[in-house]
Amino acid sequence: MLNKIGIDFHGVISSFPEIFKEFCKEIRKCGIQVYIISGGPEKKIISYLHQHHIEYDHVWGILDYYEQKGHVSYFDDGSFQVATELWNRAKAEYCAKENIEFHIDDSNIYGKYFVTPYCKYDINNGVCELNSGLQIDFKDPIKAADEVAKFILNNTK
Repeated sequence: MLNKIGIDFHGVISSFPEIFKEFCKEIRKCGIQVYIISGGPEKKIISYLHQHHIEYDHVWGILDYYEQKGHVSYFDDGSFQVATELWNRAKAEYCAKENIEFHIDDSNIYGKYFVTPYCKYDINNGVCELNSGLQIDFKDPIKAADEVAKFILNNTK
């Protein structure tokens, strides 16, 4: 089985692209696949990742997913809506379905739906904290990648 990590785009990678460029490169060296998981749209995220030379294996967007299922309402002003409950639990359901073993996100809202270890990223101090209290400092992305890889490898079989 391949080891996998999920990383939110908006508010995490987009806030610190240089840090996550290095982190993604290092975590992939550890044999862990990188899934960029976000609201979307996927094409814009992929363009940004390429522009900033951020390595990844898969990109998944909530908007794209629910658009394919016909659950998106579009309005004349260009805005859109997906039912709040569907939107808020989408990342957790995707991580569970894809057997993602660790997810980094900056939102308190999504965390309550996760069975996957959920590391809440604080953009103000660059630290990610799991419910267990484990903190990972991303100011040193190489060390952070090592700590996350150890966590994943120690918590999976």
